[in-house]
Amino acid sequence: MNTPWLLAVLCVLSVAALAMLVRAVLRLLRNSRLGDLPLHERQEIAFPAAGRVVLCMEGPRFTPRFRKLEFVLSLSGGSPIAGQRVLFRTVTSGIRWARVTLRSFELPYAGRYELRIAGLSPADAGAPAHRIVFMRPHLAHSLLLVVGITLASALAIASLVFLLLSFVPAAMAIDPGRASGFMTADGERVALREAYALLHANGDGGSDFSPELRLVLADREIPQASLAGPAPLPVLELARAGKVRGLLIRLDPDDSDALRLTPLLPPGSAVAAAPERPVTGASGRVLRNLRLSTQRVGGDLECPPAADLQCTVHFSAPLFSEY
Repeated sequence: MNTPWLLAVLCVLSVAALAMLVRAVLRLLRNSRLGDLPLHERQEIAFPAAGRVVLCMEGPRFTPRFRKLEFVLSLSGGSPIAGQRVLFRTVTSGIRWARVTLRSFELPYAGRYELRIAGLSPADAGAPAHRIVFMRPHLAHSLLLVVGITLASALAIASLVFLLLSFVPAAMAIDPGRASGFMTADGERVALREAYALLHANGDGGSDFSPELRLVLADREIPQASLAGPAPLPVLELARAGKVRGLLIRLDPDDSDALRLTPLLPPGSAVAAAPERPVTGASGRVLRNLRLSTQRVGGDLECPPAADLQCTVHFSAPLFSEY
């Protein structure tokens, strides 16, 4: 499986995990809810089991009706149960409502209990959309789910970003290669303005290097496909037809100590009579500052000293690949 497909699968799996975690949070909140009561000074509530319960207030966001209220939970017709303040309050909210934990109580047994609210004004009693909610403690479980949601979200975003970036090299071909320099062949100076690059896999073994990096520095635009395929390259046919002038450089991208330099000239040129010029042991002085990434290749080329061919070119080109 190649990298884009792996990233696509990872993105789908992380989104699916995120959806499952969100559903688990909603299910946890629904199952943790034991019951709710309106705002009244005294009322009864039945609990199905003993254990710790948490008293929460629920109402419109920023409502003032819960301020300065005191809650007392007691056995039906018995003594109050000691409650504890929730030090780390949790807030569950929507767009227009919120629920905040206030106190916790340890129920000695299942059954009916009485809740009394002190400080409740007559105007606030029975206020619509305001409820007192009892829930089972779920803070630790909720924190684990929140951490899972955060990790799944980060993984989904990262895999999606890298998936999109995996297609950037092809899109960067829109930003064309550029060359700045010249070549002089048989006393004629040719300005080189265009740069092209291709990484040839050499699956048939017909090239000198495996893989082979092909660079063309030209005086005009040529098709990118003219660098592709086995030898002889289509760009040589363009040169013989007088449709391009420039230089073809072939080398091993992992070892630039040896390279092949081919002038692209029409057949009438004396330089074109012996087109390919191997350069060995001096490539560091011929091809300098080579910068090669998965997206672009750049550097400086200076032809070896020769009476019939001189060149000095700076180039940068998008890198295409036959892999």
